[in-house]
Amino acid sequence: MIHIVTDTTTQLTPEEIQQHHIHPVSLQVLFEGKTYKDQIDMSSKEFSEILATKKEFPTTSQPTMGDFVNTYQSIIDEDPDAQIVSIHIGSVLSGTSSTAAVAAQQFPNKIVAINGGSAVRGTAFLVLKAAQLAEAGADIETIEQRITELAKNTKLFLFINNLDYLVKGGRASKASGFIASVIKLKPVLLLENNDLQFKHKCRGKKQMRKVEDQVVADIIANPNIKDVGLPFVDDDTEVHRISAEILEARPDINTVISYASPSLMPHAGPAGFAIIYNDQY
Repeated sequence: MIHIVTDTTTQLTPEEIQQHHIHPVSLQVLFEGKTYKDQIDMSSKEFSEILATKKEFPTTSQPTMGDFVNTYQSIIDEDPDAQIVSIHIGSVLSGTSSTAAVAAQQFPNKIVAINGGSAVRGTAFLVLKAAQLAEAGADIETIEQRITELAKNTKLFLFINNLDYLVKGGRASKASGFIASVIKLKPVLLLENNDLQFKHKCRGKKQMRKVEDQVVADIIANPNIKDVGLPFVDDDTEVHRISAEILEARPDINTVISYASPSLMPHAGPAGFAIIYNDQY
């Protein structure tokens, strides 16, 4: 039997995890000298509140190799002939998939670790598709090939209202952070095919709204898009507005609003959010 493993950055719903028997491995949150397991010791909402109210900057780290070894072992203990597809956050953001690949080598069972090249719902698209393929009887080679191809078509637009957090998280220089604070720069980053880049440099909320509107218009105009992820850091006002606009024009699209994964929150900062879709899913 083929089993699906992922990490908690996907922000899968409890219903999706239960329905498809998916095994999530927790990333770790480091704060005030303590380590917390994401979604076990600390929820995304709790992490969001810490980010907004505490002076110390919280950080995240990937699961340990032991976490993966224990997860794979627990699956094999119940199903000695198990094959495992392990799909994870893009390596441009985390070394999780590399750790999963090394852990997989500890077992004689067929285990493939896939760099999803995205994050949050972008990775969730791949995980759910892999589960659906496994349930339909596809072999592990077919699943690996299909998911690898799908990963290339996921787009994640990250809207940042405060560049200071991107600077603290090491994704932008302090000089650019200072300049941004002076001109109220609100960047939009694009994560696509494991490549993270500044896509737009918006001077103020009006310019950012124009970019939002264009992304939404592109989604509405594309008949191949059936699912859109709308993760947010702390304020869900904008993602609810976007969801309503999409559903008014395209009620066939499934929009999923959720907290962003803690791995993205420190970079996006307060009021940050993302729009995620895959037009081949």
